[in-house]
Amino acid sequence: MKKQIDDLDIEILKYLEDDARKSLKKLADELNKKTSTIYHRLQRLKSNEVILGYSVIFNPKFLNIKKISFEKIVVKPLNFSSLDDMFIKSFANFLDKEFPQVLFIALSDDGKIIYLISIHRKEEDHKEFIVKLKDNPYIESIESEFFSQIIKGQKIFNFDEKWITKKIKSSKKNLNTSNELLEEERSEMEITIDDEYDIKF
Repeated sequence: MKKQIDDLDIEILKYLEDDARKSLKKLADELNKKTSTIYHRLQRLKSNEVILGYSVIFNPKFLNIKKISFEKIVVKPLNFSSLDDMFIKSFANFLDKEFPQVLFIALSDDGKIIYLISIHRKEEDHKEFIVKLKDNPYIESIESEFFSQIIKGQKIFNFDEKWITKKIKSSKKNLNTSNELLEEERSEMEITIDDEYDIKF
């Protein structure tokens, strides 16, 4: 049974949605409540799993991502329909753990299709991703579409260091013997991390 929330809980959630960094005192002042009341309500919302956590909304433009894709995966039905629902949920969890480039997973209402949103550094990475999916014997078919822009929904882009292009500045000092002047030559190095994923389900 789901836990019930009241008007105060809703007001707290609305304020946190706008700015989760807001201090308890400021939040209490704005809601005209005691700080202790807000604190206990927040603890209750967490313990009841209404609030699962807090995160940073990361701008996907700063990620080393060239391709964002949407996948529609049709899973092969089992011989026993009663097991299909359990299987597709387990298979969706497998995809979540096996492919860190997958940001979003959802199941269709009839429990036969899995929908994914995935990110890739280049088109070749996406092709490799699709090949590995198609190699899985439980997948019947896959359809893919690329997104050109994200207008709303940046929250799904969680921060992960391996998707960042790091720039490291290094200096070399060259001595000019004629006038004994030091010159710095700075070069920038781009670091990318290539991960390999192997499906075993």
